[in-house]
Amino acid sequence: MKYYYDLHLHSCLSPCGDMDMTPNNLVNMAKLLGLDVIALTDHNTSLNCEAAIKVGEEVGVLVIPGMELTTSEDIHAVCLFPTLEKALAFSQYVDENRIHIRNKAAIRQ
Repeated sequence: MKYYYDLHLHSCLSPCGDMDMTPNNLVNMAKLLGLDVIALTDHNTSLNCEAAIKVGEEVGVLVIPGMELTTSEDIHAVCLFPTLEKALAFSQYVDENRIHIRNKAAIRQ
């Protein structure tokens, strides 16, 4: 059996994401594209994973909770988690321990 997947997707929570990249839109677009499995890996957060998982359950796409962690050396590591709870716990840990830098509103992509 073949599975079609993308294990590195960003939503509107990532700086590189657009406002229309909601969990609902991402999962439904994955379904339209014929993907069976996706991982939501926003930059330094897993906060949209729960919504994506719920939509995935409704439309038949397996959503793996994840995060793209940016290290102090500017290395980007994709982290995948076996459960939503583990993803959210790691997301909270990252949020509590990272350096918070405000985005410059004048600089947008």
